[in-house]
Amino acid sequence: MKFLSRLSLRRETEAAVHDLCVDLKAFEADLAIVFASHHYGPEFDDLVRGIYERINCRNLIGCTGESIIGPTAEIEHQPAVSLWVAKLPDVRVLPFVIDQEDVMAMGEDLNAWRERLGAAPDDRPGIIMLPDPFSIDVPTCIERMEACYPGATIAGGIASGASQRGQNRLFLGDQTLRQGIVGVSLAGNIRISTVVSQGCRPVGKPYVITKVEDNFIQELGGRPAYSVLRDVYKEASESDQQLMRQGLHVGRLIDEQRRELAVGGFLVRNMMGVREDQALAVADFMRPGQTVQFHVRDSQTADEEMARLLEAESQNDGKPAGGALLFTCNGRGRNFFHESNHDIALVNKIIAGCHTAGFFAAGEIGPVSGKTFIHGYTSSLLLFREP
Repeated sequence: MKFLSRLSLRRETEAAVHDLCVDLKAFEADLAIVFASHHYGPEFDDLVRGIYERINCRNLIGCTGESIIGPTAEIEHQPAVSLWVAKLPDVRVLPFVIDQEDVMAMGEDLNAWRERLGAAPDDRPGIIMLPDPFSIDVPTCIERMEACYPGATIAGGIASGASQRGQNRLFLGDQTLRQGIVGVSLAGNIRISTVVSQGCRPVGKPYVITKVEDNFIQELGGRPAYSVLRDVYKEASESDQQLMRQGLHVGRLIDEQRRELAVGGFLVRNMMGVREDQALAVADFMRPGQTVQFHVRDSQTADEEMARLLEAESQNDGKPAGGALLFTCNGRGRNFFHESNHDIALVNKIIAGCHTAGFFAAGEIGPVSGKTFIHGYTSSLLLFREP
């Protein structure tokens, strides 16, 4: 099993293709993944076709991103394209494409989904998915994939950098698409793991939702939700109050049975506002009986959490990870950490020798407490190693 990652900052398409593909035919990759910024917009077809024809690899997927991640750098808002290739002996590599018409036609027919994804339930495949946010119901696709393959690892990133439908591109083989999802299922002699860092920490104490309407939390512990929030704010430190003013989040306990009231045990969602000085609007649907806790986000917490999770992953039994794909949020990067290359530098520092590529996504896909979610402000890292 071998991996290689390359990055080109050349704006000229032919020059970028040369940078990425020189001497790669001899690598004989089984899978190639391309991430490209929108600066190549008029020439996406030439870019993808040029890479596909020069690397001797039948299986290629990829997408556009607002900013691109290479082996050692995060290139923000500048022309960049990264190429990640993998030689995967004894691994079945099956690319797929799904559009919204397929989602509607397959419905809840899991056999139809398995046929499209190319893997049987016993395969427990790893699935990499790269959706366009404007043209397909991503949550339903994740739900169906999890139902098809219980316990499978599903991760990826949502194509970014576009403001409307049709602007993003998805790559499949030598083709460019404007809608749907492209992805690949991997089954066989491979071990796939994830590191999902949400970068938040709780403030105040946990509360049980006692009244809710859709995504509006009306009561927490029998009290008006907004009154509870005001008390949490008053009791918080001055620094936490400042963070709460900058952006407040609500964490929902993922597994009510395990009661993991620690960082990582919550699925963090944005708080969108307050209705009639009572109900709290959250960017997710809630239900009575769920345990929630307010969260704040800051660069130090995000740095410490990601480092801790990477350290735990580096001590994983077995062979070290040789390749990785990094999907980080558009809200991270230089503006958040006040330094360049934070996430990729941390990966390279702790998971040494791992060939990594990725992009800044419009939503990061990865598992938390055994269930796959779409995240925001998160770093989702997918790691590959031999069993």
